Amino acid sequence: MGMQKYESKIHLSTAISDDQNNTVDSKEDALQTFSKTCSMIYSKINKKQFEYLQATANLQYDMLGSCNSLVKNQVDLIEEYSKNGIVSKEQIIPVIDVANKIVESYLNYLSFEYDLVLARVLFHHKILTMIKDSSPKLTQLYMEWLKSFKTQK
Repeated sequence: MGMQKYESKIHLSTAISDDQNNTVDSKEDALQTFSKTCSMIYSKINKKQFEYLQATANLQYDMLGSCNSLVKNQVDLIEEYSKNGIVSKEQIIPVIDVANKIVESYLNYLSFEYDLVLARVLFHHKILTMIKDSSPKLTQLYMEWLKSFKTQK
C-alpha cells in the first residue's frame, strides 16, 4: 500500500511537471510564432518602404529633369522661331506662360499629394506609438484581472 501511494505521487508529480513543461512549451511556441509574424510583417514593410523611397527619388529626378528640360526647350524654341522670323519673342511669351502655369499647377498638386502621404505616415506613427505605449499597460491589467479570479477560488 505504501508503494501505491509513492507511485501515485510519482504519477501526480510527473503529470504536474508535464503540464508545466507543456505550458512553458506553449508559451515559447506562442512567442516564437509572434516573433516570426512580426519579422515577416517588418520585412514586408521594409521592402515597401524601400520601394517607396526609390519611387520618390525617381519622381524628384523626373520633376527636376522636367523643369530643366521645359525651360531649356522653351528658350531653344523662342530662339529658333525668332531666328527664323516665324514669331517674335513677344508673341511666344503668352504660350510659354500657359505652359509654365500648367507645370506649376501640376507641381502644386504633387506637393499636395506629398502633404497627404506625410499626414498618413504621421498618423500611422501615432497609432504605432499608442500601441507600443498601451500594450504593456493593457497586458498588466489583463493579468491583474486574471489574478483576481485565481484568488477568488
